[in-house]
Amino acid sequence: MLVVLDGYAPGLAGAEHMAWQTASHLAERGHRVAVLAASSRPEAPGRVPVLTPAHARAGLPWAPDVVHLFDLARPGLVPLALEVARSCGAVLAVTPATTPELWPDRELATAACREAGVVFALTGHETRELTAAGAVRQRVQRIGQGPQLTGRPDPGGFRADRDITGPAALFLGRRAPFKGYRAFLEAAPLVWAREPSAVMVLAGPSWEGGAEAPLPRGGRFCDLGVPDGQTKHNAIAACDVLCLPTTADVFPLVFVEAWACGRPVVSGRFPGVEEVVRDEVDGLVVPSRPDAIAAALLRLLGDPDLRARMGRAGRRRVEAELGWDRVAEQVERGYRSAGAGGRTWTR
Repeated sequence: MLVVLDGYAPGLAGAEHMAWQTASHLAERGHRVAVLAASSRPEAPGRVPVLTPAHARAGLPWAPDVVHLFDLARPGLVPLALEVARSCGAVLAVTPATTPELWPDRELATAACREAGVVFALTGHETRELTAAGAVRQRVQRIGQGPQLTGRPDPGGFRADRDITGPAALFLGRRAPFKGYRAFLEAAPLVWAREPSAVMVLAGPSWEGGAEAPLPRGGRFCDLGVPDGQTKHNAIAACDVLCLPTTADVFPLVFVEAWACGRPVVSGRFPGVEEVVRDEVDGLVVPSRPDAIAAALLRLLGDPDLRARMGRAGRRRVEAELGWDRVAEQVERGYRSAGAGGRTWTR
């Protein structure tokens, strides 16, 4: 298999994590796997070789049976993926990983979905969206998610190092308007008005589409920048609630990570959210407005029993339904359904 995406490194966005975990778990299951990425980074897992576009254009060391393209929101390598799949006679698999409304090149993304032998969707809503966008319905298959957490968490050390003694809410994601970043910032003063000791923790990469919003005054922010994997794990475990009030998403990986740590989530009302967050069970789903976000955060920060109950429900869900071994099995079935097999198919 050749896994293709326009960026590849642990510690960045959810699509990178999905590609990394898929490649790594397929390799562990005995398949020959390489990654074709815009750049090779030292953090890439050692057992999965990382190739650059220059390698692909010079000639791959072996002909893959499957070319698996990730993240249609970053389409820089889509033409090359299509070219490699066609030239090798390989099955094209696509994991869009992003809602179609965020595809910057709708025509190219649609062409990839139409040509794919299998398209992997994370929810029923995404299945319908992809079919409407041009994917062949019979070729769209559902897969799950899994957490991407490094090492053992040290929540006490995280809090001590940053002098966090009160309640803490974590925003973890790309700092883009559609992720609810600005709304989260604007909710902070409303939280501080009722809970002055609350710390609002920020983590995630900047958004390429514009300048970052200024931080409001009146309380304390703790900005982690783009944390490494261990720091991210520590932060999730140390904070009381994870908040991503996104309005355009499919299945945010950070929710799975929060649940794996026994933490409830606050989500925005993106299309299909009812398949992702069970409102009042493992999190709260609210409009992506500062007042609604603040009310949800204050409710959770002020009720340890509610947080614990929702956190336990989320953790049970991860243990029962959400894990990368399960995803790898689902991906294998998808490859087989599209007719993959032979040169690199070793199971």
